[in-house]
Amino acid sequence: MALPGLASVVDLALAIIAVELLLIGLFLRRRPGASLAGLLPTVLSGLGLLLALRSALAGAAPALTLAALSFGGLAHVADLVLRLRRHGPR
Repeated sequence: MALPGLASVVDLALAIIAVELLLIGLFLRRRPGASLAGLLPTVLSGLGLLLALRSALAGAAPALTLAALSFGGLAHVADLVLRLRRHGPR
Protein backbone atom coordinates (compact mmCIF):
# COMPACT_ATOMS: atom_id res chain seq x y z
CA MET A 1 0.00 0.00 0.00
CA ALA A 2 1.57 3.29 -1.12
CA LEU A 3 1.28 6.39 1.05
CA PRO A 4 2.26 9.29 -1.21
CA GLY A 5 1.68 12.04 1.38
CA LEU A 6 4.16 10.58 3.84
CA ALA A 7 6.59 9.78 1.03
CA SER A 8 6.67 13.50 0.21
CA VAL A 9 7.68 14.25 3.79
CA VAL A 10 10.56 11.79 3.45
CA ASP A 11 11.53 13.40 0.13
CA LEU A 12 11.61 16.77 1.88
CA ALA A 13 13.82 15.36 4.65
CA LEU A 14 16.20 13.91 2.05
CA ALA A 15 16.37 17.27 0.26
CA ILE A 16 17.07 19.10 3.53
CA ILE A 17 19.89 16.68 4.34
CA ALA A 18 21.40 17.21 0.88
CA VAL A 19 21.32 21.00 1.31
CA GLU A 20 22.73 20.68 4.83
CA LEU A 21 25.65 18.58 3.58
CA LEU A 22 26.32 21.08 0.81
CA LEU A 23 26.36 24.01 3.25
CA ILE A 24 28.55 22.15 5.76
CA GLY A 25 30.90 21.19 2.92
CA LEU A 26 31.18 24.81 1.81
CA PHE A 27 31.79 25.92 5.39
CA LEU A 28 34.46 23.28 6.00
CA ARG A 29 36.20 24.10 2.73
CA ARG A 30 37.32 27.35 4.31
CA ARG A 31 38.83 25.58 7.30
CA PRO A 32 42.26 24.02 6.80
CA GLY A 33 42.32 20.36 7.78
CA ALA A 34 38.54 20.12 8.19
CA SER A 35 36.67 17.46 6.26
CA LEU A 36 33.24 15.95 5.75
CA ALA A 37 34.74 12.48 6.13
CA GLY A 38 33.93 12.36 9.84
CA LEU A 39 30.27 13.17 9.20
CA LEU A 40 29.68 10.90 6.24
CA PRO A 41 29.08 7.61 8.10
CA THR A 42 26.56 9.31 10.39
CA VAL A 43 24.74 10.98 7.51
CA LEU A 44 24.83 7.85 5.34
CA SER A 45 23.28 5.72 8.07
CA GLY A 46 20.42 8.19 8.39
CA LEU A 47 20.02 8.35 4.63
CA GLY A 48 19.81 4.56 4.49
CA LEU A 49 16.97 4.59 7.01
CA LEU A 50 15.15 7.38 5.19
CA LEU A 51 15.54 5.62 1.85
CA ALA A 52 14.19 2.39 3.36
CA LEU A 53 11.21 4.29 4.75
CA ARG A 54 10.68 6.02 1.42
CA SER A 55 10.77 2.77 -0.52
CA ALA A 56 8.37 1.08 1.92
CA LEU A 57 5.94 4.01 1.77
CA ALA A 58 6.07 3.99 -2.02
CA GLY A 59 5.23 0.29 -2.13
CA ALA A 60 8.58 -0.66 -3.67
CA ALA A 61 9.86 -4.22 -3.77
CA PRO A 62 10.81 -5.52 -0.32
CA ALA A 63 14.32 -6.26 -1.63
CA LEU A 64 14.85 -2.54 -2.24
CA THR A 65 13.75 -1.70 1.30
CA LEU A 66 16.03 -4.42 2.66
CA ALA A 67 18.95 -3.10 0.59
CA ALA A 68 18.42 0.42 1.96
CA LEU A 69 18.19 -0.90 5.53
CA SER A 70 21.35 -2.94 5.02
CA PHE A 71 23.16 0.10 3.65
CA GLY A 72 22.07 2.16 6.63
CA GLY A 73 23.11 -0.58 9.04
CA LEU A 74 26.56 -0.95 7.48
CA ALA A 75 27.06 2.82 7.56
CA HIS A 76 26.02 2.81 11.23
CA VAL A 77 28.55 0.08 12.06
CA ALA A 78 31.25 2.06 10.21
CA ASP A 79 30.29 5.16 12.21
CA LEU A 80 30.56 3.27 15.50
CA VAL A 81 33.93 1.76 14.57
CA LEU A 82 35.34 5.15 13.59
CA ARG A 83 34.06 6.77 16.77
CA LEU A 84 35.54 4.02 18.94
CA ARG A 85 38.88 4.30 17.18
CA ARG A 86 38.85 8.06 17.58
CA HIS A 87 37.71 8.29 21.19
CA GLY A 88 38.03 4.76 22.58
CA PRO A 89 35.42 3.01 24.70
CA ARG A 90 34.17 4.96 27.69
